[in-house]
Amino acid sequence: MPTPTDAENELPTRRPGPGRPRLDEQDGGEVRERLLEAATALAVEQGFEASGLREIAARAQVSPAMIAYYFGDREGLHEAMFQRAFDRLTEQVRTLIEQERREGDDQDEGDRLDELVRIHVSALAADPWLPKLIVRDVLASPEAPLRKRTAEWLARGPIRPIVRWLEEEQTRGLLRADLDPRLMAISIASLSVFPFLMLPLAGEQLGIELDDAFAARLIEHNQRLLARGLRARPKEDR
Repeated sequence: MPTPTDAENELPTRRPGPGRPRLDEQDGGEVRERLLEAATALAVEQGFEASGLREIAARAQVSPAMIAYYFGDREGLHEAMFQRAFDRLTEQVRTLIEQERREGDDQDEGDRLDELVRIHVSALAADPWLPKLIVRDVLASPEAPLRKRTAEWLARGPIRPIVRWLEEEQTRGLLRADLDPRLMAISIASLSVFPFLMLPLAGEQLGIELDDAFAARLIEHNQRLLARGLRARPKEDR
């Protein structure tokens, strides 16, 4: 589908002001969520840049002016989509780590590492447009507002809890002590993100499709790879 023109994409930047009617808080939250759902669905279906703002509004069954009302402009909508996906990942990671700390030594060895891999890959499979946005608006744009926001989200997001958890697993003897837990965290994330960037370029040559079965295959592959690379060997095998 062709990329929408600027005229189709751009709406006047507006924020709620004293002279503008305000929606009921509950209804307003529902409209905002519908817009985010519509924007995400269209990004998955036809690509991130191909989704026009008017098309998003039509999918959400609201006026295009509601996008300006809640998000200001296209970049504001992109930022909200990014934060929504990031917040979901953060919540799942925190829940996983807190659950392990409650269970302590009663858990099966290695289960949480497998689950951490599953969470990362599943998050990308649900929002496959996200890696492209990260490359375009975060990594390649040093002065972009989204880059600064991402740094703030990472500071209070899942990366530090993951590093602390990996350190704890090393102390318990479940993960290799000769590896840097900070680099381990980066490796887990990279093995999840990079395939979603690589497949649109090399998937056809490799005979791999970015279909519904791909996420399950990648999860299993990464779990096996990291099990051999990160987990400590049993004492009897050392």
